[in-house]
Amino acid sequence: MGFLLIKILGLLVIAAACGAGAAYWWFRRHYEDVTPEYLKAREELLLWREGFEERLAARPAVNLEPVAQQLAAVHAAVSDIELPPTDLAPLQGQLEALAERVAQLRIPEATDLSATNARLMAIEHALFPLQTRLDELTAAVRALRAPQEDAQAPAQAAAGSESAPELLAEPPAGAAAARNLLAAPVHGEPDDLTRIKGVPSVLAQTLHRVGVFYFWQIAEWSPEEARYVDSQLEDFQGGVERDQWVDQAGELAAEPTAAPRPTEH
Repeated sequence: MGFLLIKILGLLVIAAACGAGAAYWWFRRHYEDVTPEYLKAREELLLWREGFEERLAARPAVNLEPVAQQLAAVHAAVSDIELPPTDLAPLQGQLEALAERVAQLRIPEATDLSATNARLMAIEHALFPLQTRLDELTAAVRALRAPQEDAQAPAQAAAGSESAPELLAEPPAGAAAARNLLAAPVHGEPDDLTRIKGVPSVLAQTLHRVGVFYFWQIAEWSPEEARYVDSQLEDFQGGVERDQWVDQAGELAAEPTAAPRPTEH
């Protein structure tokens, strides 16, 4: 084992000697002294600099006398301007008085309105049954019909029947009213109209007063009928077309929980 290590060590020494000899031979063949080139380039740079300085010194001097005269004239003109003395004492007094008044202002601390808000909500909840009762009375008044010569139809409008919907008697004069507006929700529990995008609870109550209680009513509107109902919505006009009520109502009317349209006999 020791003999093998000695042989490997000898081979490494021979390889190192050969590598050193080859490197020495290569550098001897390719070595080039760049010192003369550097000295030549430095001399050329010095000569160019001297020539540039000579050409720059040979240029005629710039006469700045006209510019100096103009500056002197401007200075004299500005010196001749006399500003009238300004008494700023009154303005200073006003500013001090204003600063004193601002310093005397006392901003009240933030008032806790939670109790007031709770009271208002309680009042609103207390008035909700009254509003519902008023809506029922309004619907009952609209349901009134003038006596007609042929008195046959009163019994046909019983609540929960499967007959054709009870429509409002006549549209307002000069307006193409929707054909399926109802005088009262006589075909079951009204649909939750607030599920339509853009219909808050206040607007749902307004729709009830107009005669709209079910999704199937809105889904059947023509463009003219939709414009007529939109004109009856007071502060909420424009929402029927903007929020596409007819399309929304068509989807909601197809749900199982929606009130079905009564069949005609």
